[in-house]
Amino acid sequence: MGSAVYFFIPMAVVALLLAVAGTAALTSGWLLPRQRKHIVRTRLFGWAQLLIAAALGVQSAGLLPAGSSYQSLFIMPGAVGLLFGLVLITRAQRPSPSGRPG
Repeated sequence: MGSAVYFFIPMAVVALLLAVAGTAALTSGWLLPRQRKHIVRTRLFGWAQLLIAAALGVQSAGLLPAGSSYQSLFIMPGAVGLLFGLVLITRAQRPSPSGRPG
């Protein structure tokens, strides 16, 4: 459990920041200034950020029982969630089929 805390705390902080940014993108369409020129579908990007935050939360929960055989029950679904979130982010960067953002 000792060294797992050094991974758990930063992952939890990053997951919390992503959840806040994803909620802001979903509710108000707000993006970080660096992302504004690349993202054309803000709602999809918000859902992707929330999915990645949840996946990081699942993976960090898998770090708590360090050395346990149950770690793969948390880490593998978290990895799948991260990959699917990345797919959603790439879809949010492409223009929508109708040609209008959103």
